[in-house]
Amino acid sequence: MKRKFSVLIVLGLVVLVAVLTNPNQDRHREVLKAKVVSYMQKSMSDGLTDSEIDLENAGQAVGMMLGGALIDGVISNIVTTNNYVLFSTTNIIWDGESRVIGVGAFGNVFLTKEIDEALNEGVLDL
Repeated sequence: MKRKFSVLIVLGLVVLVAVLTNPNQDRHREVLKAKVVSYMQKSMSDGLTDSEIDLENAGQAVGMMLGGALIDGVISNIVTTNNYVLFSTTNIIWDGESRVIGVGAFGNVFLTKEIDEALNEGVLDL
């Protein structure tokens, strides 16, 4: 009897932690934005020679300032979340359809590999 009670207490604590640390919609958007920005920075620096690095750094800083505002606006419009109390899902509205692209739990958001594939194919170029 004591063992069953201990298991129930541990299970209850895990559920409580999951509920309290479930990421909100802003956290889901932050993670997707970081992924897109990281991809943009990588794609901007690919193919440059050493002599172009200094000029590229200046151009990249200006481009990221302008692109950051654009990315924020687009992500705010196309990203939604569904909260299921213990976990949440990241959804993107694309071509009139809502697609699940990530899952959030215990304070973390995990995006699917479909995002990487879409970015590499240029589907989500902003």
